[in-house]
Amino acid sequence: MRDNARLRAIGATSAVALFALLAGCGGSGEPSARDGSPTSSSTPVTPTLTSQESEAAPLTAYDPPTRFEEHGSIRAPELRNVALDGQKAYYLAAGELVAQDLAGNEDIGAVKAGTSSSDDLPYAPGLGTAEGRRYAVAAFPFRTKGEGSAGDTVGVEVVAMDAESGQEAWRTKWDLPKSYDTHLVTYVAGVTGRTAVVVSHGENRYPVTYGIDLVTHKVTWSETDFKAQLVQGTRVLGQRRGAEGALTLAAVDGGRGRDLWTGMEVGEDWTVRTFAPDSAWVGDPEGRAVIDSATGKDRRYEGFGERLHTIQDCVYDQLKSTICFSSTVEGGEISAYDRTGRRLWRVGGPSDSSDRKEMRLGSAFHGAVYAYLSDGPYVPIVLDGATGADKVTDPGVAPQLTNAYVGLVAAGGEIKVYRATG
Repeated sequence: MRDNARLRAIGATSAVALFALLAGCGGSGEPSARDGSPTSSSTPVTPTLTSQESEAAPLTAYDPPTRFEEHGSIRAPELRNVALDGQKAYYLAAGELVAQDLAGNEDIGAVKAGTSSSDDLPYAPGLGTAEGRRYAVAAFPFRTKGEGSAGDTVGVEVVAMDAESGQEAWRTKWDLPKSYDTHLVTYVAGVTGRTAVVVSHGENRYPVTYGIDLVTHKVTWSETDFKAQLVQGTRVLGQRRGAEGALTLAAVDGGRGRDLWTGMEVGEDWTVRTFAPDSAWVGDPEGRAVIDSATGKDRRYEGFGERLHTIQDCVYDQLKSTICFSSTVEGGEISAYDRTGRRLWRVGGPSDSSDRKEMRLGSAFHGAVYAYLSDGPYVPIVLDGATGADKVTDPGVAPQLTNAYVGLVAAGGEIKVYRATG
């Protein structure tokens, strides 16, 4: 598991990291323009900014970013509740969907649930485009208290935000069948085409998955006893409960809900997450296998299923490689895979004789791997995604969620935003 205690030390070291950045400390790489091309200057020059000036300064895209400075924060309860989209972030808090302009470090809109909502928010908002309009979509449970002798009713409310303006675009809701659930969990698993995939379940109710049309706001399909966990292209992957209660991995077409395949037997606490655009990482809760999303077949990647070698986290860099962190009998190991499943390199663990210091994985983006030393003070490092070699040794932070403009870190009970500076 990641060393969260060490990440909390970021706040204490951010001033030191920022001073190093503003002093123009070394490291490889050149500043780049918004399109990723090098600027005319071969020597990075970072202007001295006050914290207020830093928050107001426009964000610049770097592909990939390799240096960061503290910029602001996001009020999301957890990092898993945040979706990055260019210079904006969309996040869920209890009972509301919020849009934040990252450059100005300010909320630009919020859509609140119509009734009381659960604090259990397992996913980020879904993002999708339909008929030229971009939406952020969230789903919330609701409970309506019955009058007189009538019992309470529970249901699902789906809200959509216009991603450009941050204003409410539409909302729809429906009642659920009567049950004895006291705790209802509802979320958007993702968006495929013009369909948002919504899941609802309770402690006495196995999940139901719905397809919601972004334009008509109507339920276009639903499947009981199916818990969607990953939307990947046109496919929706998740767990299906059979007649005798057995759980199997399954996939349906996200646009119509048509069954695509049924795969391996899984446990109730297993997860299905992205490994690459055409494959998924399946585990309980650590990774056990990588499957082909089109067929459900095991791809048998190196390192998955090895004795005394447990895959704990995998991050697709949104370009061509997947980076994984494993615990082994010889400490932590970071390894990289290409789309075919070939292991490109590994650092740490029993196979590493280079005597390099043990590292933990933060995230990865477009060929850059953000890591930090496992022991001692918080020391972030950027590794080369192609080779595993040190790329930049003074990045300021090892973000846990990254795009071309910013890196995010969960530390000290808040989500900190770090602007890319090189």
